[in-house]
Amino acid sequence: MDATLLTLGAQAPDAALTLNRVALGAFFAISGYHKLFHPVRHGSLVSTLREDGVRPLAVMQWLVPAVEFSGGCALIVGLLSALAAFGLFVISVGAFALDARKRIETWAPLDRADWLGDALYLPEVLYCVGLAIVMLAGPGPWSVDARLIRLLSS
Repeated sequence: MDATLLTLGAQAPDAALTLNRVALGAFFAISGYHKLFHPVRHGSLVSTLREDGVRPLAVMQWLVPAVEFSGGCALIVGLLSALAAFGLFVISVGAFALDARKRIETWAPLDRADWLGDALYLPEVLYCVGLAIVMLAGPGPWSVDARLIRLLSS
């Protein structure tokens, strides 16, 4: 075994960007789909939005899952990836600010470092990190975006 694999990894950034983008896309597409079309999931979303004081509820109950679903599908194929990631980033930050932080308080963090560790444990924060990677590094060469850029620049 080559020791560089242990220290430098597989040196496959294209695969890493694709894996990150597709995994995030699949999560958001599935989650958004269920919140749009499954009455129990939609009801749970409406209840959460209501408890968190989100206004206007009549719009947000459909806008949030529509952005999740469409943004997730866009990430899967890599179409308008940075824009899709930004929309999903905004939703994830909102979910953290309005709902997820409450979970940290129930865990009774010992100090600020423990609070930070608890925050980093939340999926919403990890989604933000993964989405920031898409916004900062792009979708990678195995995406519709990359294909369109190649076509337009030739």
